[in-house]
Amino acid sequence: MSNGRDFEATERDRKGRRKVFYLTFAALALIVGAFLIWKLRGLILPIIVGALLAFLFRPVKERFKIRWLPHELQVLCSFAVIGLVLFFAYNTFRKHIPDEEQKLEFKVRLKYKLNEKYRQLVAKPPEGKSNAVLPLIEKELGPVMDKINQALELNREERNLFLKYAAGYNGKPPVQSKFVGYFRANQNTREYVIPEKAPAGGPPPTGPVAAASAQPPAATEGASLENKLSAWILAPLIFVFLGFDNGQIWRFFISLVPNRYFELSLTVLDRLDDAIGNYLRGTLTECFLVGMTLTLGLTLLGIPLGIAVAIGVVSGLLNAIPFLGTAIALVIGLGYALIAENIRPLIPGLNPNDLALYVVILIIITHVLDDLVFQPFVLGSAVNVHPLVVVIAIIGGSLIMGLWGMLFAIPTVVVVKTAVATFFRELKDYRII
Repeated sequence: MSNGRDFEATERDRKGRRKVFYLTFAALALIVGAFLIWKLRGLILPIIVGALLAFLFRPVKERFKIRWLPHELQVLCSFAVIGLVLFFAYNTFRKHIPDEEQKLEFKVRLKYKLNEKYRQLVAKPPEGKSNAVLPLIEKELGPVMDKINQALELNREERNLFLKYAAGYNGKPPVQSKFVGYFRANQNTREYVIPEKAPAGGPPPTGPVAAASAQPPAATEGASLENKLSAWILAPLIFVFLGFDNGQIWRFFISLVPNRYFELSLTVLDRLDDAIGNYLRGTLTECFLVGMTLTLGLTLLGIPLGIAVAIGVVSGLLNAIPFLGTAIALVIGLGYALIAENIRPLIPGLNPNDLALYVVILIIITHVLDDLVFQPFVLGSAVNVHPLVVVIAIIGGSLIMGLWGMLFAIPTVVVVKTAVATFFRELKDYRII
């Protein structure tokens, strides 16, 4: 009996020491992990992006899975296919990227058209009529127009270069005389809000001096940019290494799980894999539908097909970040609508002079379709998350990590929700709790 009691006491002591060891090890691991995450926080985002690209690459790799072909050659074939697709996509998209002359011409035309529309908006009514809204419009929009004019103003080098292109420069035909007239009219653009003069004998302004002294030196900015670029080199490296991985990393982490929790861990990881895959497929489908809607609508409004496709592709891809896709479409679409000329809408009865208004209406319709149709029926079926949670997650992500936080807000919520729900459900099913 004494031997049995001694054995039980020894076993209890051993279990107690084991718990103390596990708790101590877990606490040290948490402290070291938190310290490393804080110190290496600049690497977290590139690692996530690289892993996400590898996850998206996995279906392509599965397509090239041939038994008699070595795994490395299969992955290389997959990389080659993706490289060719990206190469042709870049060449197609590059045709719509404006060159130096087109950029200058765009700024000249946009500034002229904006001021023309603004002057039409605030034009004085005929004699005998009064409009109480005009002073309010001038008060609110005048400072905005002054800032826009300052942003679109050509500096001395750009003005000289535009005049060279106007006469024919670098083997290109001269700029249309109409646009040269726009350029000369822009030189006479007045300020809509006259700044108040400082009182005589007042103290000299110290704002610019303070701002100049607060600016970081160029060397510091260069070092910061170099650090960011070196950190982002990790993203393609992780993508390549995970692309060549044949399950070794997965099997390594699974082997660390105790036998008691082995099936539980497999179930949780499998559900996470399905949830992330469903989210990505739903997001890509939603982005495709938004891009197609914008492309079709802009084409019907008379915008050239190449420009419409470019706006649709950019806005569709950026629609992965909620609200950003339609915002970019609004900015680019309005910018083009203001400078577009000789537009012939395919829909009869539309006035080409109201193209900017039609673009705004189209983007509003696209946004409503995205909110009421695409997201609930396409993304909602893949990700079962309450809309209020989505809004809170997006706002919180933007406050924490800015634009990247908005991008990863919803997938983070999906991962946490799926992991927690599956974990507790499986713990109950396996009678662990």
